Amino acid sequence: MERVVIEENNLSLSRIEEKCIHCGVCLKTCQTYNNLKEKDCLNCGQCILTCPTGALVPKFDYKKVLNYLHDTDYTLVVLTSPAVRVAIGDEFGYEAGTFLEGKMVSSLKALGFDYVFDTTFGADLTIMEEANELVNKIKNNEKPLFTSCCPSWVLYMQKYHPNDVKYLSSCKSPIAMLGAMVKTYFADYNEIDAKKIITVALTPCVSKKTEMAKYQDVDFVITTRELAMMLRESEIDFTQLVDAEFDKLMGTGSGAGLIFASSGGVMEAALRTAYYMLNKVKAPDAFYKLESIRGEKDFVEAEIDMQVKKIKIAVINKIVNVEKNYEILKNYDFIEVMSCPGGCIGGGGQPILATNALESCRQKRIASIYAKDENKKIKESFLNPEIQDAYRTYISKKEVKLHTSHETEVKN
Repeated sequence: MERVVIEENNLSLSRIEEKCIHCGVCLKTCQTYNNLKEKDCLNCGQCILTCPTGALVPKFDYKKVLNYLHDTDYTLVVLTSPAVRVAIGDEFGYEAGTFLEGKMVSSLKALGFDYVFDTTFGADLTIMEEANELVNKIKNNEKPLFTSCCPSWVLYMQKYHPNDVKYLSSCKSPIAMLGAMVKTYFADYNEIDAKKIITVALTPCVSKKTEMAKYQDVDFVITTRELAMMLRESEIDFTQLVDAEFDKLMGTGSGAGLIFASSGGVMEAALRTAYYMLNKVKAPDAFYKLESIRGEKDFVEAEIDMQVKKIKIAVINKIVNVEKNYEILKNYDFIEVMSCPGGCIGGGGQPILATNALESCRQKRIASIYAKDENKKIKESFLNPEIQDAYRTYISKKEVKLHTSHETEVKN
């Protein structure tokens, strides 16, 4: 049977040919989530989660990382995405959705990483920059603005709608922003030669492997599954680890940064900060529980009162739902798109589960993430004191490449 075409030079995933039985499940999965006209790969990795023989796998990079962890000549820094901490437990017998941030940090320290940072700090950076873009659009009566955090969504736009990439936010993803800060802000603060720093992004997303090769802000990308492999090969018992905290300087993220893990989270986080930027007052309570746009809905829309103006927003799950609705997208002011169901919590680099358990597991991960947001003291990116310090002492004075031009990245 036909199957998804995965080129040998694909940086995100690969096929073990001797395991492939040509059942066609990968193509069926791709059509369900992407429905592209060509048997093309957007690197989302959903086919990895449904392949019945394990023939499809992330392009593993963890062996290279292990080699650097044993090299004392380098400073090893790991950046941890929020969706990993609610999924890593699936590898070690915990109930689905269990929030294991402390054990995750401890496990990375046990592996030998010198610094463990929270990518929710990078998410807060993204919100500061993207909310500013949205505010400018609102003030100038321009639309639409598309989010740019999901690399498979960006790749889809570049391949299928190259004339509209101008509507994508120029913001790099949280991982790329944090990677850039490590090689500048962190390096300067600690007087470390940036060339002697190895940055590793720990993420639920296989598509990030391709994205980081393009940006070169991060040296390696490993998935949740790869972390589990590293721990087992290093004979580290995850279940026996004592909770540890992130390292300081860029180790604290707001609740807004944390909810990036779930579909609708980027939208909700951006609106909280954009409202403040427009009105100089904290957003109403309704902005902190936008239930209608949360979760795994295919396509939801809403009208949001930003006080100076009411704006139309849309949140879309899965590229197939972009295809179905593309002609109306320009009617909205702000659109969030996530390629994977449920957002990053459902990424192709997450643990392998029984296919019939995937949806319920995603729902538990989403619930876990939002429960933590509700308990966070700081729920706004602009109120994160580490973000404030970074802008005041560094970003406002030195060039840090937090933005990109998607037009120049389009491949013919």
